[in-house]
Amino acid sequence: MPTTSAKEPLYFYHFLGAHSLLIGLLPFFLPVYLWTHGLGLAGLSLLVGISGIAFASSLWVWQFLSHRYSLKHLIALTFVLEITVVMVVGLFTVVPGMALFQASGAAAAATTTPTLPLVWAAVVIGFFNGLYNAFFWTTQRTLFLQQLGQNDTGKQYGNFQIFVTVFLKAGILLGGFLLDSGGFVWLLGLSAGVGAASTLWLARARRGEQPLTTQSICANSLQALTFTDKRGSRPTFAIDGIFLYLESHFWTLSLFLIVRQDFSRLGIAVVLLALGFAVLFFLIKNRIDRLAIERLYRAAVVLYACSWLLRFTLTDNTDGTSLLVTLMVITFFSSFFRLAFNKRFFDVARQEGAVRYLLLKSYSSQWILGLFFSLLGTVLFIWPSDAQFTLQIIYLGAALLSVTYFVYRDNDAKASHEAE
Repeated sequence: MPTTSAKEPLYFYHFLGAHSLLIGLLPFFLPVYLWTHGLGLAGLSLLVGISGIAFASSLWVWQFLSHRYSLKHLIALTFVLEITVVMVVGLFTVVPGMALFQASGAAAAATTTPTLPLVWAAVVIGFFNGLYNAFFWTTQRTLFLQQLGQNDTGKQYGNFQIFVTVFLKAGILLGGFLLDSGGFVWLLGLSAGVGAASTLWLARARRGEQPLTTQSICANSLQALTFTDKRGSRPTFAIDGIFLYLESHFWTLSLFLIVRQDFSRLGIAVVLLALGFAVLFFLIKNRIDRLAIERLYRAAVVLYACSWLLRFTLTDNTDGTSLLVTLMVITFFSSFFRLAFNKRFFDVARQEGAVRYLLLKSYSSQWILGLFFSLLGTVLFIWPSDAQFTLQIIYLGAALLSVTYFVYRDNDAKASHEAE
């Protein structure tokens, strides 16, 4: 079994903090930013599909670099890739003579279909976004595994989420203000500055000289797509990537429509909702490792399905009090599920080969989400429909599909609970 390098908590939290801030500046707003520049649901779906395909296709490069180059070089490369995403977006939106996207505001919300040039731009942005995601998320999850003790997955994940929330929400508030004031150039400069400063710090640090993994990891697309076990990993891998993008890109777009297409309002709304998210993790993170995880996990899946049903009921005409309560409930249900699911996932990963298990999930989920969203984008391009209606139908389908998470099992935890 491939082993990993020694714990590097300093690198881990520097990596998390800097990237979370950068994600808040633009990648978080990427779907709604391109939406306001004319990219409909068809183009957004295609962008996500290409991101997934690029992610899966580039994982072998990450595997090669992760055991041949130092951790500091691997992390520095993720900063370069993230800034590249911001530059490519800027190239197609603000550079005179190159800008294929033109601000269209509410007009973009009326249809799911972009023009053909916008589709090609979405493909290019999706490609670079996928490269960045492959290096960032795979490195992050591997580093997180290295921080774990014997029975502290829930606590460690809670600490990790609270830390990420602080930097991410700071980036979202600042990014929303800059986008609302038309300061994309300032946003690009700030992103480059944070990335450069972090890279310089890494270069001068005396830690992180060893590779992230000590030997090559045997995992590829074919192994991932044919992988089976008695834990229900295969169907869970198949759907989880889809749900992660529905939670991030599509739900972020829905929130944007609900707050009347205002970046600053979106940023404030997300930060306020995140307070409940952070409180939940703070209250439960030190207890979840001692709870009856089987019952807790099943309850979390039920609440997660309910969160998608609640999303299905929301429109931009939902009144203020009802809207606020519903958004808080959705945030709580989704956050609770992610805490329970990720505890289970990382517990199973430690039992099933650690980094290899992470890679098998990434290969499988990214290929499937790439094909799913590419197909969805094609369908919406051929048969355009009202965006709000389409999102609601997607959320209803997600509520039905989410029950698949019930099949995911941690056999060791179940056996331990039954023994007690």
